[in-house]
Amino acid sequence: MIWILLVLAFMFSWHLLNAFSVSVPKEKYKTHYGSNVTMECTFPVGEKLDLNALTVYWDKEGKFLVKFVDGEEDLKIQKSNSRLRHLNDQLYKGKSLLHITNVTVKDAGAYRCIIGYGGADYKWITLTVNAPYNKINQRIKMDPVTSEYEITCQSEGYPKAEVIWKSRDQDLSSKATVTYSVGTEKLFNITSTLRVNATVNESFQCLFQERDTGKNISAQIVIPDNYASTKTASRTYFGTLGAVIFLGLILMLQSFRKKHVRMIAKEKNYLST
Repeated sequence: MIWILLVLAFMFSWHLLNAFSVSVPKEKYKTHYGSNVTMECTFPVGEKLDLNALTVYWDKEGKFLVKFVDGEEDLKIQKSNSRLRHLNDQLYKGKSLLHITNVTVKDAGAYRCIIGYGGADYKWITLTVNAPYNKINQRIKMDPVTSEYEITCQSEGYPKAEVIWKSRDQDLSSKATVTYSVGTEKLFNITSTLRVNATVNESFQCLFQERDTGKNISAQIVIPDNYASTKTASRTYFGTLGAVIFLGLILMLQSFRKKHVRMIAKEKNYLST
């Protein structure tokens, strides 16, 4: 952090004495999780670039990402993040390009490119990363006791989304329970479960809606026929089990009564003798 402050102080004093300006074609970049992005700063080079007179820094949150001084790049900084690369061959065109592959949510934030060449200046660039909730995992379970259906939708993405449940244009979101967790990649893992009384072939829809953009990705869940047979089988099972238990109790009672009668008969025979 101290080094960056010293660099900025030097660049600022240099900028006051020299007419030099850094520009950016875009101040804001938006990209998807897992994709590639190249951010750009431009600067005047004149007729021919002198690399030994050029100084280029890129930093983010007080940490150097690129350090190009006296015609050479600091490879220790470059090797600390293999997904990040400064395209040095573009410097001759007056372009400082920072290329990031397989972008993650952690890459989002404010970047600063600082360039010195007969003068000094810097510009800020903001990178926004979006991870759509493309894959929605579904699960249906039925409670054999209450006959309620437990419908679950789960997905990962960024930024945080709200889960909306609908059926026949009716909003059922208030009846659902939602859990959130954040993984090492800063993606939100969202699981929403809805418990309802439903019939076979009844359709439900879960929507993962991004709060900032309003975009949503949805999945449709239909109660399958096999749950009806499962429900019937469960009732048959419990009915049969109840009948077996009842019959067993009757047989035990009859056996007990027969045994009791035999004991009384034996006692009578013993007393008569």
